[in-house]
Amino acid sequence: MQQRNKRLVSGAMFALASILMFTQMPSYAQEAQEQAREENARHFSANARRLEGVWESEITMRNCQTNDAIRSFRGRTLFIRGGAAIGTNNNPQIQSSPALGQWEYLGGRRYRATFSAFRFNPDGSFAGVVRQIRNITLSQDGDQLTITVNTETFDADDRLIATGCATDTARRVE
Repeated sequence: MQQRNKRLVSGAMFALASILMFTQMPSYAQEAQEQAREENARHFSANARRLEGVWESEITMRNCQTNDAIRSFRGRTLFIRGGAAIGTNNNPQIQSSPALGQWEYLGGRRYRATFSAFRFNPDGSFAGVVRQIRNITLSQDGDQLTITVNTETFDADDRLIATGCATDTARRVE
């Protein structure tokens, strides 16, 4: 019986020592994986930050079915570190507040930004909201953007009243 108890205690101590060894000491594989994740995060972050700054745009509203140009106007967007964005334009047919939004890095030279702005009637009363999704590609040299835009326009009661398409080419403002 004493021999059996010694074996049980000995086996339990071996199991406990094994558990402690493997839970207390990270493996080399785990350390390597963590280092790789950190390196990827630094690389991802550095590429994401290439979008940051002020961009001046030439925006062309398009017929979504035919891609024919409808009208063009200028705009400006500020992409802020951390993912916030502000945009405005000089389109006289759109009486709206500055557009506020968020941007995200998708990988490579691709980004996506979503914006919304309040719309107003000619008398200044609230008309609704316009929302945009911008799919952005950064040029190889980092100084130009090519953008496709999808818009949804909502009335004051938040009912969808129109959709639209646009293209946008932008250059970095120094």
